[in-house]
Amino acid sequence: MHRCASRFAVVVILAVTSSAGAAPAPVSIATCGDSKLEVVAGSNGSAGELHAVIALPGGPRWSFTANLGLVRLGAKTRTITVEDVRTQDRKPARGDKDVAPSSLFIDVLVGDKKVLLRHASEGGTDPEYVTDLDRCSFGAGGDAALAALVPPPAEPVGCAPAIAHGTYRAQVTQVAKLSEADADREAQALCDDHQKTIEARTQLEQAISDRAAQDRIAARGAALLRSEEVRMKAWNRIDGCLGADPSKGHGVAALHDGEAKQRACYKKIAAKP
Repeated sequence: MHRCASRFAVVVILAVTSSAGAAPAPVSIATCGDSKLEVVAGSNGSAGELHAVIALPGGPRWSFTANLGLVRLGAKTRTITVEDVRTQDRKPARGDKDVAPSSLFIDVLVGDKKVLLRHASEGGTDPEYVTDLDRCSFGAGGDAALAALVPPPAEPVGCAPAIAHGTYRAQVTQVAKLSEADADREAQALCDDHQKTIEARTQLEQAISDRAAQDRIAARGAALLRSEEVRMKAWNRIDGCLGADPSKGHGVAALHDGEAKQRACYKKIAAKP
């Protein structure tokens, strides 16, 4: 097990999706020395890959590839998960288990200028893997490249006429009988209000991601596997918050009251996910 951060180095690189026939263009995410991690975007529906070289000064050098899993962007952290880790050259130094871990959490701690690699053994020959890297710098285009790998939002963002006059107008006309002009005006106002709710939810998701990444700094074994449970627990608390003290308003005002309540619950849980 290697936990001396100063003895390791890493460069994290992502490749954004390219046009047909063109090779993916690598984008630097973090530089911590001579070792390298690259993410190559998938094509034709295939998953992207992580290509990595972990080099220890005066020690083992391990290169591997892995399938790209989830990417999450926190306010202070970036998390990449990879699966099906395949050794390309040499072996990871893991005492009596010189085999590749089956998967990895890779957490970029932006403020601390660190990159952490973590895996909890799943039994058998699958080894625990713990590597801390420090003194990292981060590429200017890294966040944009990572954001391109995050699944799109479940609902449209913004208040273009087609959006405001679609979903939001339908909500308004379900609770109030208004003229066409008034319904359009209220739909626009509700859409504008909901954008604040979307932002509050985004900040909550960022806080949850940050909390999970921070928990993985010291987590080992089963505790590492439980680090993602913070997400489920936070949303269970959100459900409880939203279910308490139901709105007593009516009409369009009740819709805005509901938006305000959602924001209050998101902000409350985000403060301590």
